[in-house]
Amino acid sequence: MEEALDSVLPQKKTIGIRKVETTQETAWVRASQRGDVIAFNRLVLMWEKQIYNLTFRLLQDPDEAAESTQEVFLNAFKNIRRFRCEAQFSTWLYRIASNTCMSRLRKRPPGVHISLEDSSSGARISQVLPAVDSHEREFLQEESHQRVRKALEHLQPEQKIVLELKFYQELTFEEIAQIVDAPLSTIKSRLYTGLETLKVRLGRMSRKR
Repeated sequence: MEEALDSVLPQKKTIGIRKVETTQETAWVRASQRGDVIAFNRLVLMWEKQIYNLTFRLLQDPDEAAESTQEVFLNAFKNIRRFRCEAQFSTWLYRIASNTCMSRLRKRPPGVHISLEDSSSGARISQVLPAVDSHEREFLQEESHQRVRKALEHLQPEQKIVLELKFYQELTFEEIAQIVDAPLSTIKSRLYTGLETLKVRLGRMSRKR
């Protein structure tokens, strides 16, 4: 049981929100709000990798992730005039992406999983998720990719998104609360409940060996 969950979450920061020149990004956002397609394309180039990584790990299918990523940026372009520049553009964009993935995940039967193999490159998502704190580090040990993937599919969509934003995107609880539009206490509850569910699922899998 102590070996559970390793391949869920990365040991070092590899994705995260890209550090960009805030002034330049704001200029592109304001230009996009005036209908400048070129400026919006620059925003797409800035954020498309992060958004695709988010959708890919949540949806676990490269084709659906690519389709969802296009949907995210299309919705962002259609609604960018509603974006208030006092907030972070990344928070607004991640909210659109999270809602898009949530909608797709809720339409799936419970326990359904799709291969994480990327047919175009043979890449596998098998990085290690860091512990939330010292209490979580005790059980975030080595585990097979397949077992963790199966266990993750038993989480609620709301829990999967919080885990993704916290561990892979390495956002703070406050940032996640803004993205999913939920109280801080709710975000923490979803995260820790999701982790406990993974522990239980992986424990059951171990007993079946």
